Amino acid sequence: MKKVLSLLSVMVMAILLVPMVPKAATGIVPNCGNKDDQGNVTCTIVYNITSSSGLSNLTVTLTEEGGADITSIVDADDSEWSVGSKTEATAGVWTVNLVSPGVSGEGNLFKFTYKASGSTDCKIRVALNNETATITPNDTPTDNKQTGATLPYIALGAVVILATGAYLATRNKAKMYKI
Repeated sequence: MKKVLSLLSVMVMAILLVPMVPKAATGIVPNCGNKDDQGNVTCTIVYNITSSSGLSNLTVTLTEEGGADITSIVDADDSEWSVGSKTEATAGVWTVNLVSPGVSGEGNLFKFTYKASGSTDCKIRVALNNETATITPNDTPTDNKQTGATLPYIALGAVVILATGAYLATRNKAKMYKI
């Protein structure tokens, strides 16, 4: 028991002594709608900044692949970030510089619209620091799959049937019947 307790205390001390380094920007998540009639998809990039002091500028890279064509990059609704500059340095690679008064937490960075080509490899890659996310157009709704949600009801029904059978089989033999 002493060995287990000492091993556990060493593990707790090792976890507590690891330096906690704040990360600057993490968790970019693209939030896209479905294609409209013209084949355009509008996406909002959501961020999660965990730095306690916040950030005042970010650079996001958007890469077009498979015939995707970015048509507009604008400020997101209710965002503290604003698009400072947007340039297409090379064909299909956009660099978006964003400025802010220094925020942390979660919120919207910017919105962009792209025209989907319809090919299977059509996508947009979003890169911020060391994190990347891939956006593919979603034109078909997903089918709901059976998840086994009826399994608890089947088990509950089986338990009720067994309990009823046990009661009926033993009710005349029990002492409570004679009272």
